[in-house]
Amino acid sequence: MNNYDGLFILNIQGKDEGIKEAIEAIEKEIAGFGGKINGTQKMDRKRFERTAGDLDSGFYVNVQFSLEPDKIEALRTKLGLNEIVYRQFYLKQETVAA
Repeated sequence: MNNYDGLFILNIQGKDEGIKEAIEAIEKEIAGFGGKINGTQKMDRKRFERTAGDLDSGFYVNVQFSLEPDKIEALRTKLGLNEIVYRQFYLKQETVAA
């Protein structure tokens, strides 16, 4: 398994009470692909520097998780179908040799 940092920008316009449920849904999808959640950090709502449409801000969440490398693309596709997940970015954590 590889370790990843996943940055998710959530579209919760007018639905601040839905943050917890949206994060739980993301974590459930990761677990559904056999992943393990290592940590979750709620960052806050931030305005976008540039807008392309109606959405001018999003709620940022960082999730650290472990997942088999061949399943990351399937996870990206599945979460891309979720209307609450506006954007998603993944960064593989490099292991540091001691």
